[in-house]
Amino acid sequence: MPIYPPRPDPFECAICGKQRPLQWYERSQVDYPPICWGCEQYAYRTGPITRNPDMRLVKQIAALAAALAGEANQKIYQEARHG
Repeated sequence: MPIYPPRPDPFECAICGKQRPLQWYERSQVDYPPICWGCEQYAYRTGPITRNPDMRLVKQIAALAAALAGEANQKIYQEARHG
C-alpha cells in the first residue's frame, strides 16, 4: 500500500487554470502542484490511469509538455497567418 504525501496547499492548475484542491477529494487522487488530477489523467492521455506517485510524475511532465507544444503551435499558426 503506497504512502501518500500530505495534502498540498491550494494552487492554480497550470493547464486548466482552476483553483485546486477541491474541498472533497479521494486520498489516492490528490492534486499535486502544478497540475490537477483531471488534466494529469484525462486531458493529456499518455497511458493508463494510475495512482502510483512515480507514474503520476511522469504523466505530469507529459501533460505539461503537451500543453506547451499546443500553445507553441497556436502561436506559430497565428504568426504565419497574420504576419
